[in-house]
Amino acid sequence: MRTLAVPARRDVSDPTTAQGGRSFQELGCAACHLPELRTGPSDVPALNNQAIRPYTDLLLHDMGPALADRRPDGLATGSEWRTAPLWGIGLTETVNDHTRFLHDGRARNLEEAILWHDGEAAPAMERFRALPRDKREGLLAFLRSL
Repeated sequence: MRTLAVPARRDVSDPTTAQGGRSFQELGCAACHLPELRTGPSDVPALNNQAIRPYTDLLLHDMGPALADRRPDGLATGSEWRTAPLWGIGLTETVNDHTRFLHDGRARNLEEAILWHDGEAAPAMERFRALPRDKREGLLAFLRSL
């Protein structure tokens, strides 16, 4: 299990996907969904100090009152959530036979998941909301490529 690979990215050479990747950065999504992290030392060479691309910072962020469940969990308050890794998110429907997202499945698709972002993520969500339709589609294509 330790060396099970994440799914390969898809449609990376598609111009719409590339444009969406630029939007991902410009909107500020990459502030929490970091494109690259490094593993630490490991006795398994394949895991030792490797660059990985999980699209997360693995940190807790206040996502605002609409997503709050008001139930603290460990050090997390009732409105804080760990940044979900996005790698493999484009295969959710294929693997899980659904497109429900967020901690409780309230978002029916990736666009709704973005629009539920609030709190610390509100500025990025508002920039997404202001995008013209073609740029929104590009960002969604980028996410489906992960």
